[in-house]
Amino acid sequence: MLIDRGHEVSWRDYLYEYCLKENLSGKHVLDYGFNNGNLLRSIPDDVDFSYTGVEVQQDFVTSMSERYPEHTFIHMNKYHHSYNFNGNKKIKLQDTVFEKYDIIFAWNVFTHSTYEYTKECLEEMRAVLNTNGKIVFNVYSKEHLLCLSDIMTNRKNRGKLINGEHIPITNINSFDNYAYWLNGETFLYDRPIDGNYSNLFSCYDIDWLDSENSNWTLRDNFKNRVYTFTTGA
Repeated sequence: MLIDRGHEVSWRDYLYEYCLKENLSGKHVLDYGFNNGNLLRSIPDDVDFSYTGVEVQQDFVTSMSERYPEHTFIHMNKYHHSYNFNGNKKIKLQDTVFEKYDIIFAWNVFTHSTYEYTKECLEEMRAVLNTNGKIVFNVYSKEHLLCLSDIMTNRKNRGKLINGEHIPITNINSFDNYAYWLNGETFLYDRPIDGNYSNLFSCYDIDWLDSENSNWTLRDNFKNRVYTFTTGA
């Protein structure tokens, strides 16, 4: 069970107030990749909303169902490079949930996914989004790669290109579109990838993301490190 530690709820309203930034009153919410429940734990008790969580890791579905029996948690056995390598590559979100949602929140999901996987998942989300609904998600910038995790910080002078040449991570500015940090050891620049990566982190050049995705709206650019986008159906 891989726990996303990208955002600890160090104060209760962090994800709700500072990341989601949406009024959930009376809304049907889908938490895509809920992991250990950071978003749900951050929503104030007095907000009246309908919540469904979808997760590719069964252990989280089991634990969160026991902790919050009033909400719905669903296991989607979808393939993921790091979190569910043995999952089904053909299953879609609409095969798993059968309702429409006003808000779909995917926080620190695509920060651990390839670009191709991200686009695939967003198309599936659009299929279960209500009219005028909104998808809120984030990706990492190249500036954030240096401080992305303790693994990267500890190995910042031992990064590897795929040809085996040792370079410092500070040379990350050289990539054109995107870069992946594979298993805490190897950098892969601007190339599609497939396989099993226990630690897959991705980062992007913001200009390329904007030009490639005219229907994504950049809502926040936190210190040039975390990009938060919204998009619709």
